[in-house]
Amino acid sequence: AAPSIIQTNTGDKKPFVGIGKPLNDVRNPEYDENGYTLYADEVTGEKKRVFEALVEYPSIFKMKIVGKDDEEESFAPDIVDVVAESCGVTSDMVEFSKRKNGKWTSVTVHAPVKSADMLYGLYENVDKDPRVKFKF
Repeated sequence: AAPSIIQTNTGDKKPFVGIGKPLNDVRNPEYDENGYTLYADEVTGEKKRVFEALVEYPSIFKMKIVGKDDEEESFAPDIVDVVAESCGVTSDMVEFSKRKNGKWTSVTVHAPVKSADMLYGLYENVDKDPRVKFKF
């Protein structure tokens, strides 16, 4: 089969021609040397980490974290503390909501992030809690 040809010619950025697989193929993402997903600009083809390419900073980033709670229901306040510490603010500055469904608790936080590096750090810090099952 012939390779696909992708050509852009819109906007004031320099156009490019790409030959091969489509840009930003969700079934076959590209990663940088640190394991971060890359996103290619649809006009220029320039590749950046996803949170550098798609989020404007500073930003209030909405994030949902699902995990197993305990009898003291400490999961939500602990997650809010992690978000606050990661973002350099106090816990009372982090808006959040909590929902419990059986043994799982979901916490939706509104994280005040200043940069992509801060957002990646937030994800890494949330991952350190062994109760966390999913985050998105």
